[in-house]
Amino acid sequence: MTRNPIAAFDHRTGFKLGAPVGFKDFMWEALKDPAAGINMIQTAENLAKKYGIAREQVDEFASQSFAKAVAAQQAGFHAGEIAPVVTEKFELEGYKPRGIKLQGKITEVAQDTHARISPLEVLARLRAVYEGGVQTGGNSAALVDAAAAAIVASGGYVKNWAKGQTRKPLARVVAAAAVGVPPEIMGIGPAPAIRLLLARCGLTLDQVGRFEINEAQGAQTLAVGRELGLDMTKLNVNGGAIALGHPLAATGVRLTITLAREMRRAGVRYGISSACVGGGQGIALLLENPSAV
Repeated sequence: MTRNPIAAFDHRTGFKLGAPVGFKDFMWEALKDPAAGINMIQTAENLAKKYGIAREQVDEFASQSFAKAVAAQQAGFHAGEIAPVVTEKFELEGYKPRGIKLQGKITEVAQDTHARISPLEVLARLRAVYEGGVQTGGNSAALVDAAAAAIVASGGYVKNWAKGQTRKPLARVVAAAAVGVPPEIMGIGPAPAIRLLLARCGLTLDQVGRFEINEAQGAQTLAVGRELGLDMTKLNVNGGAIALGHPLAATGVRLTITLAREMRRAGVRYGISSACVGGGQGIALLLENPSAV
């Protein structure tokens, strides 16, 4: 995420001699929806207006996200799903050596570095991205780097593998759902996706013990909670993307692994991971805890 290039978007067909050479942040350009003509922060502002969400409520939600993430770190919860990144070299015969070199004197990174206690009064002093808006750099998803991976196997394979094994699968994937929503309120996507998922599985919202919904922006997540009538004590109990970050493409796996581990810790049977998708989509995944069946 931090290595996105600065790119020139207007030069493919050439430009006149002496014309200004314009460069744009590729990340910011990618976060603009050309159909709706707005960026992702503005979609959250639209939801804030639609659901009557005030700036103080967004900041309070963000402060809680940071506090929960720090508490989870201190309790050692997050360490259970993190492989430390260290300065190392990879060598294979016939290929040039590759490696990882951390900056400065750091030789290992073993926990998320963005999470920090962020009191409401500190967040309240941050300037809104748009005048009169509710979203700031402190109550939106953090810009971080990450990679994530998971092993997914069929039920038959797992059943054969489990013979004689002491370890059990972390979770069972029950079902998934994806929906489309208007792009100008793309952040509401998790709400209809979760409704469709529950309908497919014959479950009700109160039967789900934990939710991991990506905190793309604070107002966006609060809007999803209000639309569903969600019990917020079940949501992102170990902190969310405002505190931990939203590394595109890695977030979905991170949400789901965190959810599966939290379901096992809490002893709940069902959990849902969900995210909005730029362009006007929502996606949701239902997990079952094998230990709670």
